[in-house]
Amino acid sequence: MSHEHEHDSEPVLRTSPARMARGIAIVGITLAIAGTILMFTFKDMIANPPPVALIKKPTPPPPPPAAGVTQISIPSGASVQGSTSYDPGDAKVPLGNKVVWNNADNAIHTATSGTGASDPNVGKAFDTSLINPGEKSKEIEITGAKVGDSFAYHCTVHPFMTGKITIVEAAAGGGSTGSGSGGAAASGPTVHILSGSSVQGAKAYDPTPVEIKKGDKLTVVNDDSAIHTVTSGTGAEDANAGKAFDSSLLDPGKTVSVDTSALAAGSYDFHCMVHPFMKGKLNVT
Repeated sequence: MSHEHEHDSEPVLRTSPARMARGIAIVGITLAIAGTILMFTFKDMIANPPPVALIKKPTPPPPPPAAGVTQISIPSGASVQGSTSYDPGDAKVPLGNKVVWNNADNAIHTATSGTGASDPNVGKAFDTSLINPGEKSKEIEITGAKVGDSFAYHCTVHPFMTGKITIVEAAAGGGSTGSGSGGAAASGPTVHILSGSSVQGAKAYDPTPVEIKKGDKLTVVNDDSAIHTVTSGTGAEDANAGKAFDSSLLDPGKTVSVDTSALAAGSYDFHCMVHPFMKGKLNVT
């Protein structure tokens, strides 16, 4: 009696040793080629990573200076020996005013009382500590100062940078230096520092020339997104720069008044001490 065998499972697939060896060789060659490509491109992948988009939060505008604050600029390029270190270099500070240094340079600076590291009294009258690029110092109060006192100061990071502060009588009514203290001055014209004026070649002031009567108040409005000034004179090289009038540093969106009661009739050039290519003219009658 014959018996039939039933196969319930799938048949087993078999291969020869030669075919198996060829398969392993193909896999090995493929991995070797991939490893060679990776070896030659790895350095480029590390040196040139894919671009990453960085989202930066907008920098809030600096707060407006408080009343009774004299502002001094550390101009761009001040860290280069021979350049203007502080503007104004001999600041007239009304008695009782605080002082703020605005660092417009791309290097760290200080304003430290004394003539240098060898001065035994260095830093005793005042010291701003380090001021980062684009930032302001804390408000410095010179305690114990009297009218007529002068204080030499320097940058501890760049000792060749020097300046001077002289204490003068406080004007009636106080206020920030350059803001105009003539409370009884009549209202006068308004000059706008135009949006985009910090770009060389753009229109800087409107109107120019500015027509004003002696004693009237000149109102300056900063419509730009950068700090500016309205400073008498043709530029930093003018020996009389800032002597007739100076608005001091004016933050974006802010307004300041300039008193013209001390001006004689005539024509006065003015400029921005932060952007010297910005020019204007004031005619006093």
